[in-house]
Amino acid sequence: MRPAALAYYSAQSATTDAGERTPLDIDLPSDIEALAAIVQGLLIDKDFIGLYALELDGRIRLGEVDTRYASDIYRRLIEKDDRPLDTSREPGARFVGSCRDYALLLCSMLRHGGVPARLRFGFATYFSGKPDTYSDHCVCEYWNEAQRRWVLVDPNVDPVVKGRLGVTANPLDLERDQFVVAADGWRLARDGKVAPDRFGVPSIDIQGLWFIRGSLMRDLAALNKVEMLPWDYWGVADRTPIDALPEEELPMLDELAQVLDSPNELVQLQSTFARPELVVPDAIRSFSPLHGETKVVLR
Repeated sequence: MRPAALAYYSAQSATTDAGERTPLDIDLPSDIEALAAIVQGLLIDKDFIGLYALELDGRIRLGEVDTRYASDIYRRLIEKDDRPLDTSREPGARFVGSCRDYALLLCSMLRHGGVPARLRFGFATYFSGKPDTYSDHCVCEYWNEAQRRWVLVDPNVDPVVKGRLGVTANPLDLERDQFVVAADGWRLARDGKVAPDRFGVPSIDIQGLWFIRGSLMRDLAALNKVEMLPWDYWGVADRTPIDALPEEELPMLDELAQVLDSPNELVQLQSTFARPELVVPDAIRSFSPLHGETKVVLR
């Protein structure tokens, strides 16, 4: 592993940074299982609320999922409960987020401890129980120094989720065919090995090759430490209609998938991300679960 890549992913981004008055100055554990448990005690996934037999005020609480920065998530948690963040909250008092927020906070805590970590966007195969179903998802990937390898971790899978959805995968060390990074998903679909409509969010009928394209964009941004929301679109992924995919763009997206095959080649990643059709601009289009289509100006 290149030292430059490890140093790069050890430092906070604007998105993962806890802020000047950091609430992370607590005795955070160093092992991944304990850190994941802390994250699980702070968040509840908007899509899994029913697994906890909760009834929350949907419109008020669902608005939390558009929170973009870890510092704002930490601040919101402290406003609701000023106990240290390593104190688990009751499910109904947790921050209502998405899979991305679980990955974001775990990444934030790992980087706070100097551990290289990054978000990865792609598709989970372990939720539906159905073969060849690739569900839109985001996890955290960290560098395990003892094993000298990158490890995929899904802190979204707490004991309740694991038990009630029958997840058999090890969420602390996912296999690469259990969480399929965006580039691998793109190739599976492009090579005809998996039908494109198996990738996406089938519960709301959004899937297909155009959807994988958006995941490619979010993974590229995350590898450049610009951690986006799962419903953000910009550049070549921002089309009208959103599911349009011009044939002439396919070779460029094939090339992007190849770049993402080398996620530690920082010069290549950064030069690719600098291309006008790929870089995150000041304003993007986002499809909020609460507000629908909105234009977002990034800070």
